[in-house]
Amino acid sequence: MRERVRGWRPLESIGFDIVLAGALMAVPILIGLASANGDLILDALLILPLVLRRRAPVLSFATICLLLAAQTVLVDTSRYGDVALLFALYAIASYGPLWAVWSGLVAGLLGAVVATADWMGGRADPKTTTVSLVTLATVVFASWLLGYLSRTRRAYVAALEDRAAQLERDAAQQAQIATAAERARIAREMHDVVAHSLSVMVVQADGALYASRRRPEQAVETLRTISSTGRSSLAEMRKLLGLLRDDAAADATLAPVPGAADLLDLVEQLRASGLTISLDVTGDLRRVDAATGLTTYRIVQEALTNTLKHGGPDVSASVDVRMTTDSVRIRVDDDGRGSTVADDGAGHGIVGMRERIAVHAGQVEAGPRPGGGFRVTAVVPLEAP
Repeated sequence: MRERVRGWRPLESIGFDIVLAGALMAVPILIGLASANGDLILDALLILPLVLRRRAPVLSFATICLLLAAQTVLVDTSRYGDVALLFALYAIASYGPLWAVWSGLVAGLLGAVVATADWMGGRADPKTTTVSLVTLATVVFASWLLGYLSRTRRAYVAALEDRAAQLERDAAQQAQIATAAERARIAREMHDVVAHSLSVMVVQADGALYASRRRPEQAVETLRTISSTGRSSLAEMRKLLGLLRDDAAADATLAPVPGAADLLDLVEQLRASGLTISLDVTGDLRRVDAATGLTTYRIVQEALTNTLKHGGPDVSASVDVRMTTDSVRIRVDDDGRGSTVADDGAGHGIVGMRERIAVHAGQVEAGPRPGGGFRVTAVVPLEAP
């Protein structure tokens, strides 16, 4: 579309060149320079090729040069139509091929020399001849230079347009990549929230059902824990879903993003569901950056959720988190049945861990540990402050 619009610009169309040629031929009539019909015809022959000066600049320039060469043979005076050479020279410098640009300059300067020699005919003194030659050469060079500057400007504008178009394409591609990455991140968050929260709630609901027959007071306390877990998960789910709406900023404060410092709350929540967990933390996790803290929290959460889902009855787990100068090292062990339990068909937990670690260029390993049970180890590099 840009090319079509450019082709219809008035200054780029052949209509402007027709008007220009007509105006140049009308000038001698209006100011009385054409004293005879023969003079008008000769001037018209010189000016007429300007109609093609943009569409065929080489042909137009060559035709005018040939007519001027014939003029030097037939007459020994300058004519009004000679001005056509300046317009043709401008056109070939602006629109002609690169080889014709420099050839046109050489031909124009040579024409200035020939015209000076023809018009002076040895009748003028050397000083007058030199002044005439310099004047003609300057006018010729000025016409060529204006055309060349116009050519340079158009090339610069075209380069800017191409660069703008490329930037638009790059921006669209980056937006698609960012959208895909954001969807993957939200999918990981959704999986972590749903898998963890529902697993905890299912276990607690089973415990409440069992306790309601013998210890109703414990069942009531368990139901409170289920309610608290559900509300917390709902708030986090609303926050994640808010990222998919235009009014995400308004809902961004519904629930804070968890971090490494929230591991104690996570462990207490799982302990309330009946899972025996020991937590050992070395270092001040509050100094961990937000991205690393979220990854640390989600890895521990996913590992303990898998223990709760697949560990079997009377399972216990241990969580060891150590903060070093350049990373957070995580190890989660359990003594359950681990990989021997039947697969639930989901299989996204370990994949989610690897995707999170890949973002930080870290390491994660998950598998059965010696002596039974399951072990998850991870190294999350700290971001530079």
